[in-house]
Amino acid sequence: MESPGTTNLTPRRQRRLGFLRWLGVVLFFAVLYGLTAQRGVNWQDSGILQHRILTGNYEHYLGLALAHPLYIALGRGLLWIGGREHLPLLTNLLSAAAMAVAMGNLAAVATRLSNRRWIGVLIAGMVGLSHTVWWLATISETYPLLLAGLTGELLLLTSLVRRPSVWTLAGLALLSGLGVCVHNLALLPLPVYVIVMVVLIVRRRLPAWSPAVAAGAYILGAGLFLAMILNHAVREGGLAGAISSALVGDFGRDVANVAGVSSRWKENAVLSAMNFLNPLLLLAVVGWIQFRRRLGGTLAAALGAISILEIVFFIRYPVPDQFMFILPSLVMIAAAAAVGLRRLAVSRIKRVVITVCLLCLPAQPLLYDLAPHVAHFLRGAPPARHPFRDEWRYWLSPWKQNEHSAEHFSQVVCRETKPDALVLLDSTSLPPLQAYLLSTQQREDILATLHKPLRQVKDDHPAMFPKGIERPIYIRPEPSETVLTELFGEATCSPISNGILYRVKPANP
Repeated sequence: MESPGTTNLTPRRQRRLGFLRWLGVVLFFAVLYGLTAQRGVNWQDSGILQHRILTGNYEHYLGLALAHPLYIALGRGLLWIGGREHLPLLTNLLSAAAMAVAMGNLAAVATRLSNRRWIGVLIAGMVGLSHTVWWLATISETYPLLLAGLTGELLLLTSLVRRPSVWTLAGLALLSGLGVCVHNLALLPLPVYVIVMVVLIVRRRLPAWSPAVAAGAYILGAGLFLAMILNHAVREGGLAGAISSALVGDFGRDVANVAGVSSRWKENAVLSAMNFLNPLLLLAVVGWIQFRRRLGGTLAAALGAISILEIVFFIRYPVPDQFMFILPSLVMIAAAAAVGLRRLAVSRIKRVVITVCLLCLPAQPLLYDLAPHVAHFLRGAPPARHPFRDEWRYWLSPWKQNEHSAEHFSQVVCRETKPDALVLLDSTSLPPLQAYLLSTQQREDILATLHKPLRQVKDDHPAMFPKGIERPIYIRPEPSETVLTELFGEATCSPISNGILYRVKPANP
């Protein structure tokens, strides 16, 4: 059954209108995310990505699982286009563009599953304005690019089941392989794709030689990452270790977790729940009930299996930033919500459901704007974890165009430290400083590294101390007396710049 108004259109005309709808959704969210993107360097992992792009570092010190080589390659392209000075902004805008493409793809997926154009646009609107989607579209991150790939895969998967073709299978395999070069989460749906391929071959809807084509396309897409695994195996002398590094890195315990919870599970629960200030979850429940009847057994089973894999992985992944990993689950919930909305659109409560969905579009950003004030009222002043950063606003409001705390901190370090300074920082504040120093090419004399035992710093970076320990030393956060003694022996530690940094003066350099 075709959508209203399409029955008299030729297939070519329908494709053209479909592309224009996709383009309209992409342009809307590209403008929204671009205008609200952070303008400079980012804290923590996002800052690490910016620093790795600036240095051309395709590997991560915690293992190949965090390498994200395709993202780094795209960032190097931006570096070539815009230069070092504009690289932080351009990487943030890359996230905005990738997430906009993901929302365009999601609108197309929802349209196909519901056979209603307006449902596709409405679902994409609710998801595109959801908290984590918008939040991650404004800073340098791999997840927007991952989501663009996943939504593209769902489009191809739907086409493959409904109109089996070797070329569609090859496109799905190629895109899945490219996804692995962006983030390991792209591996989760892969077993489902393989099973769908086998089922279609058994039913003689695909030729027996299809696996060879799919394997070739997948290897082509994942080639960059596969080459890095082989290089690691040769360099370290073991394929098993290289595969382990590629699959889990230093996070094997977290990936295999079945019982533990995040150390910040309350915060993650709140941030994850903020994605459902709309009826998406309720619509998804209706959709899952209607899945088989609406989509047919094969497609319903495939989408249901992917949904289970994504949701289970997210729920039991106990990392501190767990809420970020909800994105693939959110896409699968949205796909089911499109089917649910299609079912309710022919029920007695059609107008009520549509009205609620439309009202949620402006309500979501209004609630995000209100959330920091509510947190301040209920919990008091936000904790002073990082300089210049309002924790309530930083986490609860997704827009970042007015969030400059990481850059302000880096500017203070450049302004307040003496020549040839050694700056020891934690893993959150070190990356933006490193990225800032490289992008602005200021203070090349500053040596910044992780806040860790001085003996280990010396062992890791022997060139760090050409003058012994005569460099002016600065540290953040403030070390305890025990840590100060462990690091420097007898030393004094005094705050500068209102406690943003601490100057350490060893008694016996």
